[in-house]
Amino acid sequence: MGSCFSDKAVQEPVVNLKKVRLLGLDKTKISLEGNLEIFNPQDLSSRFLGYNFQLDVEGQRLLVGTSNQPFSVPAKGTFSIAIPATILYADLLTLSKKELLGRDLKYRLFGTVIMDSWMAKLPLPFSYEGSFNLSEWIKEQARGFWEGV
Repeated sequence: MGSCFSDKAVQEPVVNLKKVRLLGLDKTKISLEGNLEIFNPQDLSSRFLGYNFQLDVEGQRLLVGTSNQPFSVPAKGTFSIAIPATILYADLLTLSKKELLGRDLKYRLFGTVIMDSWMAKLPLPFSYEGSFNLSEWIKEQARGFWEGV
């Protein structure tokens, strides 16, 4: 008797932080938007029920988020998610006091996407690490923001 199960394991999606752009500045905060790109390595399109994520900078949690909005990713294709974020100037002051603003900062983006499989909800973890220089990034983004205004 045949089996409906495949010998192939479900391959985890690949989640990358593609870019972060400046949306606005005001007296108390910087408004940003991050773009996560999810690549589906499966041979079939995949439906996801949502995701959760956490962004740590220098080991400190900076941002967490959850979405229960379903989405589909085509076979061997990608899907982009825009995630709004805010950095308070008070938090930048804290980083400045720790002498972190002038050097590259390590970050880790991790979380879980929930795949809707025919068997059950399948949580698939992801993790992405990198580094950036916050002072330089803010200067570049502010320059581009004011040029576009």
